[in-house]
Amino acid sequence: MTRPASKPPVAVHLVLPGSVRPWTATGLTVRRGDRVTLLGSGRINWGDGHGGAKYHLWGRVPGGRIFGCTQDTATVVADRSGPLELCVYLGCWADASGTLAVGHDAYGPERGSLDVTVLHWPRDADPVDGLATLPDGMADPALARAERSRLQDPVVPPAGWNYLLDVGPGDIFRHAAADGRPAIEVHCHDDAGVLEKDVDVELTAGTTVEWSWRVETLPGRGPENTPWSHDLLGVSAVLDDGPGARRSSSITWFWSTTLEPEDDTFVCPARAHVEHAAHVPVRRGAAGLGRWRRETRDVWSDHGRFVGPSPARLASLRLVAVSHFGHGTGRAAFRDVVLNTAGRRIQVL
Repeated sequence: MTRPASKPPVAVHLVLPGSVRPWTATGLTVRRGDRVTLLGSGRINWGDGHGGAKYHLWGRVPGGRIFGCTQDTATVVADRSGPLELCVYLGCWADASGTLAVGHDAYGPERGSLDVTVLHWPRDADPVDGLATLPDGMADPALARAERSRLQDPVVPPAGWNYLLDVGPGDIFRHAAADGRPAIEVHCHDDAGVLEKDVDVELTAGTTVEWSWRVETLPGRGPENTPWSHDLLGVSAVLDDGPGARRSSSITWFWSTTLEPEDDTFVCPARAHVEHAAHVPVRRGAAGLGRWRRETRDVWSDHGRFVGPSPARLASLRLVAVSHFGHGTGRAAFRDVVLNTAGRRIQVL
């Protein structure tokens, strides 16, 4: 049973063209702690593909932290008081305040647009209840139902893991258990997410990362080594030379649809602005899907082979799930992620 709010939310409707660079005023002023719901539709075009609100719609209160949608809808709590702003996200973020790392060249009239309804809730209103009792015509009923359902069953990643800002938040990685052990389940449908955990250990010869994974469905349909077919599931190690390092590198080990393990390693252009990112296929095709597989990779050796001389430290480990280039679905589970370095065995998951 739902309880009607004392009064309905304030609603604002906007069209955000892909030609307009960040940021666009909504006309709403919020207070810290206020709740705001975004309901988005439409598409943003890029290259040979396109994406919707759950990847391209972002918001902020200037001076606060930017936030993105985890689906085509989102409900957030304002982290400061001030005017609410929205944008179409194209490129890569340079920081958490909403500065783009790659400028505004990606914006243009051919990019399409997003239609957005913003709901600013009264302090005494519960959005779960309020979304079920919106006045007629205030918002798209299907989007309101979708956001209410999302709020009632939130996807919660495990403690200590956080979504990488560049790719944004998602409802992709869920804390779970497999055979009585902690695990992370992955469901990536027409979306992209990178989950990261800091480890900050010395990188020495013989440093290895181990993990078990059960991949049910590969997200891609063909080779992952082109800019517009880069859908994959994998594990990444991020390396640098410690605090203050100006540039880092990474290795992503992934399960490919068609690429030859190791021989078809390639450099990912998507992260070239922040790190030298090598993508190493470790399995190929349908053989072994649906069953638990154990992997062990020598980080020091692989970095030397595929990237270059190894940095001093292993900064973090990441789980990578991308399916928005081909609009497919990837399903997997990860467990027993372990680092072995300098005689220590570190249980990461």
